[in-house]
Amino acid sequence: MPPRFRVLAGPSYDSLSPLPLNTDSTDSSTAFSLKTPYFEGRIVGNIKGFVDDAGEVVPSKYFQREDRRKDGVTWSIQIQGRFLEPVSANDVMFGNTFDRPLKLPWGTAAALQFAHYIDPVLTEDLTGSQPWALSPAISTMPHITSMRHPKNSPLPSFNPLEPFVTEDIRPLLSGTTTPPSPPGLTTSSKRKKYFEKESRRKAVTYGPDVILHMDFCYGYFQFPELVLAIPGGITFDLKKYWDKQPVRFVCCRRGEEGKGPGQTFFVVQFEVPEYEEGEKPEPAADVEEGREQTDEDKNLAEDID
Repeated sequence: MPPRFRVLAGPSYDSLSPLPLNTDSTDSSTAFSLKTPYFEGRIVGNIKGFVDDAGEVVPSKYFQREDRRKDGVTWSIQIQGRFLEPVSANDVMFGNTFDRPLKLPWGTAAALQFAHYIDPVLTEDLTGSQPWALSPAISTMPHITSMRHPKNSPLPSFNPLEPFVTEDIRPLLSGTTTPPSPPGLTTSSKRKKYFEKESRRKAVTYGPDVILHMDFCYGYFQFPELVLAIPGGITFDLKKYWDKQPVRFVCCRRGEEGKGPGQTFFVVQFEVPEYEEGEKPEPAADVEEGREQTDEDKNLAEDID
C-alpha cells in the first residue's frame, strides 16, 4: 500500500493548517490564505497521484494542462502574494529546512550535483544539525509573473488552472507602470540566467504594490510511491530514508551573514502520518561513517555529467 501523506501550510513552522489539494477550482476561493506583518498571500497545492484518507487517488486538472504535461510535472505549489515591507530580491529565499540531521544515502553527492546544475545559485548545508538548502526565489522559481496592484486593495482573484501567458517581471524592475525589461527576458530559463548575478538581484525590491504569482513545480518526485527520479536513470526510494521528519518548503529572509534561513514569510510542509496498526515502515537506512566512495557511487555522479 503506498504511503499516505498530508500537506500543511502557514506563516511559520509552529502555525500550520491543512492545505487543500487538487481542488480543481477555477478561482482562488479554495486557496489557503495567510497574512502576517511581512507577507500576504494565497497558496494552492496540486499533487499527481495524491491519495486521500479514504485511500482513493484524487485527480487534478492542473496536470492536464499542455505545458505541465510537456514538462512531466508531478507536483506544484502555487503562491500568489505580496511582501508588505520592502525587501531585496537577493534576500528572499525559497527552499527546504529541517529540524534535525538527515540520514543521507550513498549517491547523495550525485543528486546534489544535479541540484546545483539546475540551480546554480543554490546554497546548502545538508550535513549540519539543522540542514537547509535555499536559493533566491527570483532565480529558482520555475515560473514567475507579476503585476502592479494598489497596495491597500485586496489581492486579485486568479485561476490556478490557467497557464501563465508569459513570464512578466517588468513591474519588479522599475517604479513605473510600464518599465522596460532586459532584452528577451520573457522565459523562465532566461530569467533564471539573468538573476544568477547577485548585483541584478540586489537591484530588485519587492513591495506591497506588486503582486507575485509563482509556481514551484517539478517532475522529479513520483507520487504516491515517494520516489525521487533524476536524469541518468537514478532513483531513490525515499521511504527507506524517511525518519518521520517533515519535508518543509520555506520562503524566508536570507539568514545572518548571508547563510541559512532567517525570518519566515510562509511555509508548506509535507509529512507522512503515523502508519496504521498492522503496517510496518521500512527502517531508515544508516549511513556508514568513514566509508570510502565505491565505483558505484562514482558512476552515479558520472551519470549526471
